[in-house]
Amino acid sequence: MHRIIVFCFAVIFFAAPICTLAQQDGKPTEIATHYYRLSYSIQEVGETGKVTNSRAYATSIATGPGQTAQIRTGDKVPMVTDNKGEVQYVDVGVSIDCTRAQEVDGKLSVQMTADISNTTKGNVPPALPLIRANRWSANVLVPIAKSTIIFSSDNLQDKGKLQVELTATRID
Repeated sequence: MHRIIVFCFAVIFFAAPICTLAQQDGKPTEIATHYYRLSYSIQEVGETGKVTNSRAYATSIATGPGQTAQIRTGDKVPMVTDNKGEVQYVDVGVSIDCTRAQEVDGKLSVQMTADISNTTKGNVPPALPLIRANRWSANVLVPIAKSTIIFSSDNLQDKGKLQVELTATRID
């Protein structure tokens, strides 16, 4: 009886690694990497609903873990920080970050963050510049090769709005 128990344990002990090796012989399924051109249009829309100003930006991203794309453009604006005239420079412009791109049912899913800021003259003496900023962050799903408005918000200074449009085009 003792020999049978030892034999059963030996079979289980030595057979388990063989079964595991047999399962690992099949090659792991690889998720194909695809490349996309991301074209952004940042549009200022007037009170009538017509685009009054538009700026274009483009980058590319690959699908898969750890892939990122960034766009940075703008100015460093001097701002007086105290009564002694100390100056600090503040970044103003466009920052767009894109991560976690993946294909989902013929569409592109990405994590997007957009930060768009500009300066305008203040109306309180002394007329120091004001910084207007729009910031968005969301997971978005866009159809391939079709322009899609992914972010939109009202302007604070008038009845217009600011919107970000994305077109994702596969390039491989």
